[in-house]
Amino acid sequence: MDAALSEIHRIQRSFRAVMEAMARPGRPTMMPLAAGVQKRYPGIRKPLATLIDMLVDQATTFSIANGCDGALADAVSAETHARRVLPDQSAFVIIPEDADAPCVEMAVAHAMAGSLIAPETGATVLIGCGRIALRDDGAESPDGNANMHWVSVEGPGVKESHVFGVDRIDWAWARNRREDEFPCGIDIVLADEQGAVVAVPRTSFVSLLAVAGGAK
Repeated sequence: MDAALSEIHRIQRSFRAVMEAMARPGRPTMMPLAAGVQKRYPGIRKPLATLIDMLVDQATTFSIANGCDGALADAVSAETHARRVLPDQSAFVIIPEDADAPCVEMAVAHAMAGSLIAPETGATVLIGCGRIALRDDGAESPDGNANMHWVSVEGPGVKESHVFGVDRIDWAWARNRREDEFPCGIDIVLADEQGAVVAVPRTSFVSLLAVAGGAK
C-alpha cells in the first residue's frame, strides 16, 4: 500500500472515531495518528491537525481563536482552501493547544449558535488539549494525574451520564455561560496529544465534577 492510500485510510478511520464520539457524547475514542512530525499547520499538534484535515474544506469557513492566529490561519487557508471569517460567522472555530483561558473563553463565547430555523449552522469548535482520560466506575483518577478535571455529560446519546477527564476546563465554563436556546448551540470536539477525541454536542448538558489544581 503506497503512502497516499495509507493516509486516506488513516483519515477514514479517524473520521469514524469522531463520528463515534459524536454519537456517544463524553465518551473518548482514539484516532490513528500519522507517523513523523506535523509540519503543515504551525503551532498545533497532529490530532488537531487531523481534525482540520477531516472537517475543514473549501465549502466551509473557519476562524482561529483570537491571539493564536497569524501563521496558523494562513496555513489552514492554504491547505484546506476554506475561507477565514470572524468567529461569530465561522462554521469551524480552531483553538490550539497553547491557547490561554481568556483566548478560549472568548472563542467559545462568540462561536456561531445557528438559529431556531437552522440550528445546524451552529459552529463546531475544535480544541486541542494535553490529555483526555476515561474514568472507570468508582475510580477517582485512573492514572493518579492530579491535573485532570472530571466532566459529566448527559443528554441524547447518553443512557445516564458519561464522565471523562481533561487537563483544561476553560471551554466548559465558557460553553455553560452561553445559555443557548434549544435547538441552537455549538458542538465541541476535544483532541489530546495522543489522539484521544471526545465530543460534546450542542444537545448535551455538561457539569464539572472536580477541579484540578493549576487549572487552565
